[in-house]
Amino acid sequence: MKKIVLTVLLFCSVLFAAKDINVYTYHNHAPFIIDKKTGLSYDLVKFLNNNSNGAFNFKLKIVPRSRLNYNLKPWIQKECGIIKDCNSNWLVLWVNHKWGFGKDALTNFSWTKLFEDSNAIIYSKIRKINYNNPKSLVGKKLAGIAGHRYVGIDELVKEGKIIRIDGNSEELNLQKVLSNRVDVTLLPTSSFNYYLNTNKDLKSLEKAKVSHQIYMRNIMTTTQNVELISFLQSLNFEGINKEHAKQ
Repeated sequence: MKKIVLTVLLFCSVLFAAKDINVYTYHNHAPFIIDKKTGLSYDLVKFLNNNSNGAFNFKLKIVPRSRLNYNLKPWIQKECGIIKDCNSNWLVLWVNHKWGFGKDALTNFSWTKLFEDSNAIIYSKIRKINYNNPKSLVGKKLAGIAGHRYVGIDELVKEGKIIRIDGNSEELNLQKVLSNRVDVTLLPTSSFNYYLNTNKDLKSLEKAKVSHQIYMRNIMTTTQNVELISFLQSLNFEGINKEHAKQ
């Protein structure tokens, strides 16, 4: 009798155990990652766990974009469930379907909206630039991030009309503008808002009124995760994202 009861209890514990979900992000900069324990990504994962009622156990995984691309390759190429068994217990934070997840990413994956952001052109208030489009930067030096692609700008860099100097940190690029080593930099509005609010030295910088690009940041996962998608789309993310949205 005891063996039967134990078997039933073990079955129930497995049946109702929280499903582990890997939460990937390659946005390893503020406001998404501030240090090892703080940032918007940590806040969002905590929010998800607090609202899952034990159905899911979300675990943040900070990975380089190259590693994420490797993990998602069979999903992008539609090999999963056809020629390969793949783990579907994952989601990706802060991404957009236009950012290299396949030509049919919008329908191949599920997308849950988080907030609208933009790529902003930043310059010194004492050396203002009237930015309307990438051609406004002709003859200028721009601080970029190594490995990032800038639509409309990279073409002008190749033509020698814009000088691009790459670094590894958005915050350091802002310092380059402050020290007149470059004329402008480009970074997400959400990141600029954070740095502006936490570093008084950056008050002499301003954001161009015209954005380089405007886009929605989303949570992406495979369309196979029906229960997970239903849970995500039942949530209201406004409170956790409000201060970081495009302004």
